Amino acid sequence: MNWLVKTKVCPGLFYGTPAQDGFLIRIRTPGGWLNTQQGKLIAQLLEEWGSETLQVTNRGNLQIRAVQTSPSLDVFQTLQNLGLAAFDPRIDHLRNIMASPTAGIDPQELIDTRPWVEKLDYFIQNHPSILELSPKFSIGIDGGGKVGIGTRSPIAWEHRYNEIQLLAVAVDSIHLTSDIYFQLALGGDKTLYPTSVFIKPENCLVVVESLVNVYIDYVRKNPSPTGKKPRMKHLLKDWGLEKYIQLVNANLEHPLTLIYDAEKTVLTTLNSLPSQPYAHLGIHPQKQAELSYLGLSLKLGKLSADQLLELVEISETFGSGQLRLTPWQTILIPDIPNQKIPELFPKLAPFGLSNSLVDAAIVACAGKPGCAAAATETQIHALILGDYLKEQLSLNSPVNIHLSGCDKLCAQPSPAEITLLGTTIEQNGKIVEGYQVYIGKGQDSLNHQVCEGKLVDILPLIKKVCIDLNKTQPE
Repeated sequence: MNWLVKTKVCPGLFYGTPAQDGFLIRIRTPGGWLNTQQGKLIAQLLEEWGSETLQVTNRGNLQIRAVQTSPSLDVFQTLQNLGLAAFDPRIDHLRNIMASPTAGIDPQELIDTRPWVEKLDYFIQNHPSILELSPKFSIGIDGGGKVGIGTRSPIAWEHRYNEIQLLAVAVDSIHLTSDIYFQLALGGDKTLYPTSVFIKPENCLVVVESLVNVYIDYVRKNPSPTGKKPRMKHLLKDWGLEKYIQLVNANLEHPLTLIYDAEKTVLTTLNSLPSQPYAHLGIHPQKQAELSYLGLSLKLGKLSADQLLELVEISETFGSGQLRLTPWQTILIPDIPNQKIPELFPKLAPFGLSNSLVDAAIVACAGKPGCAAAATETQIHALILGDYLKEQLSLNSPVNIHLSGCDKLCAQPSPAEITLLGTTIEQNGKIVEGYQVYIGKGQDSLNHQVCEGKLVDILPLIKKVCIDLNKTQPE
């Protein structure tokens, strides 16, 4: 086998993560961007590696399951040259840089974050000591647009978290000149904590570098007895925000601007609007005149090689040759001239790509046989559940249902409205796969169990819960 790096806990590209059905490979796509050349190569590799599908993840990565043969050295190099792999294989397992999928085209955004995504990715790839951080170290950057990451959405299950998060804000304050800044937030335990630190965009990179260096120093000085590397949540618990910022400032030529009196900081109307991530599904106008983007839901974020090639061809014919992967396992085609929109939709129908609100809001972990920890075949069961709900209900807005094969809840970082937790149950003297059903209340998705049973037996209850949530109307 040609794996170049020893297998790590989190999946990556340069080593195969073993599973019951083969190897799992995860490909980083910083910002979630995919051009036509990259898309065509990935579709080709799917066939070469013996895998049937790839999947958009909840960080806008691509992951390929059931890989039967390891990549060749030439393939590794090609992926590197196309920007789909780090040139240092040791750091490729680090989490993807997360950004809004509508960066640069969102009419509401305060700043186009695409240049900063590129700079931050270059920093990570050329900062070898970052290897000392946990593989779950993550950076997110939000331009303040309608489709945003972080916690600006009023809907908790749309939230996406990063250890270091930058949010563009328009500030009018006695402390700062009226202008656009990045407000720093820090994440831990599936929570994002806003700070009183405001960063000028031109200083963004040097501040992130100092935040990372101080973080690395903390990890070095606080080795875990379990062997796991300390996370940002541990740093904040041990040091507190004030000490962390003091140490960061000690490495900066220009100290960070802190505003402790929130009442004296007024954010403009532009930035007071909440984000609406699932509003990206369907056709929407861009800030560029006469152009629109199309957001498509995918069943469990999955694409076949044929579907990917079709999307690549559509992006070349109708757009600018770009695809954008989202942290909600959907996909965008930007830069579509408005006059071409009527010609576009017939191209999508044969490939099963849709704007189904049911498909967009059901997520599932790998399940059996892809994960040894799973008690149930979550991927298959999620498709059965989705088909049932589409037959039974007409959605006004998405209802988020998370199927998880174990209590690690890997498929979605934010709390779900309905959680199906895989388990085994006894029925007629036999042990069979089943689910515990939880209704989401607050940050903990597993704090209100309503029933337990086989999937076929709990389908009517899930339908009723959807109705009770006032999200749907029965047909």
